[in-house]
Amino acid sequence: MDRSEMIKKLKQKLNEKRFVHSVGVEYTAANLAYVHGADVEKARIAGLLHDCAKCLTSEEKYRKAKKHSLPINRSEKANPDLLHGKLGAYYAKRKYDVRDEEILSAITYHTTGHPGMSLLDKIIFVADYIEPNRKPVKELDIIRKEAFEDLDKCVIHILKNTLDYLNSKNAIIDETTEQTYFYYVDNKELKEINSF
Repeated sequence: MDRSEMIKKLKQKLNEKRFVHSVGVEYTAANLAYVHGADVEKARIAGLLHDCAKCLTSEEKYRKAKKHSLPINRSEKANPDLLHGKLGAYYAKRKYDVRDEEILSAITYHTTGHPGMSLLDKIIFVADYIEPNRKPVKELDIIRKEAFEDLDKCVIHILKNTLDYLNSKNAIIDETTEQTYFYYVDNKELKEINSF
């Protein structure tokens, strides 16, 4: 399916704000891919489709995830909105004809990240957070700069901010987000130790 068909379909499925955000993530992901040497076309597709299941209600997300036998963890059961990444990857494959596993992975994990992310996973994770239409969050200007200079440092920064924010709100934290944070912090420390 080409981009114009994807756009047409997305416009029917997303509200205007979410559609504008998705185009912003596509644009940002393409720029990050160019800078960091990833496949620009894959980044564009993953960025454009990352939220294709976002505008379903919580109940619909849960029901459809069960219907399609997608794995549902404890935090997703408590907050089905967290399922939009997994469901988005499922829809990207079934409704938008995306067969590339790297793109599907980037869509699946764009909210939580995961230990040992591919370059494309990191790019979509970061692009979702920093795209131009995002409402300002803590240290966003620093994070945007880091995104183009040190992707791993940027990933850690975003994860830390996300965990701090969720903890301050007593919100449900997906265990994958915590695992990802500690994985990258530990890896960064190991790299620093080994560089001496």
